[in-house]
Amino acid sequence: MRKKILAFDEVLLIIQQAEKLLADNEFEIPSAHIMQLVSSSSCSAYDCEFVALAQYLNVPLITADKKVLREFPNIAKSLDSYFA
Repeated sequence: MRKKILAFDEVLLIIQQAEKLLADNEFEIPSAHIMQLVSSSSCSAYDCEFVALAQYLNVPLITADKKVLREFPNIAKSLDSYFA
C-alpha cells in the first residue's frame, strides 16, 4: 500500500482472505510458558513463541536462527540437520 502497488480496498480483501484461511488453525500458548523460555535463554519473546509452539505440538522447530539453534538444541533443528 505504501508503495502504491495495492489500493486500500485490495489490502483489506487480502487480509480478510488470509484470516479465513487461518481460521481454526491458530494456537494459543500460555504467556507464562513463553516468558519462562525467555528467562532461561537469550532469545526474544518473539522467538520463544515459536519454540513454545513446537514444544506444544511436539514437533521440531526448523530454523536458520543461530541463537535459537544454540539455545534450544533439543527442539530447534537446522535445515541441513533435519534433512540429513
